Amino acid sequence: MEMAECKGEPQPIPYCPWCGEYKFEQFNAAVIVAILSEDRKRIFMMKQYSREFYNFLAGYINKGESAEEALRREMMEEMGMTPTSEKILFTQYFAKTNTLMIAFEATVADEDISHANPDEVDEARWFDSFEEAYAAVIKGAVAERLLKVIMG
Repeated sequence: MEMAECKGEPQPIPYCPWCGEYKFEQFNAAVIVAILSEDRKRIFMMKQYSREFYNFLAGYINKGESAEEALRREMMEEMGMTPTSEKILFTQYFAKTNTLMIAFEATVADEDISHANPDEVDEARWFDSFEEAYAAVIKGAVAERLLKVIMG
């Protein structure tokens, strides 16, 4: 492997002279979702991995899966929830895990949180206001930006 100029790229790219192909850096892809009640007055968040702050439901996209399919799978796996609507709001690179985060907003008709997967969810709750949710969300992360976007 050697570094070589690649037309249209601002810097040299790893190049394999044996196979004649450029090897662009790869990264993970994941979804993160702000789940809202259908009337959009309540917002769902959860705690995982013994962390102090609340976060949004998130998970990696599996090979062959679309972002929308991953969103639905993760909502079902972690909370037993099915979205009634879903919309991509933004993407953001998260350097700590080399992951492109695809941020969604989704609504659910059933607000039952009793189906939380105990292997993945430490605590789950609905917040009755965005201000209350903001006070509880992890700061400086993609989740904070997602909450700010949802708050308008």
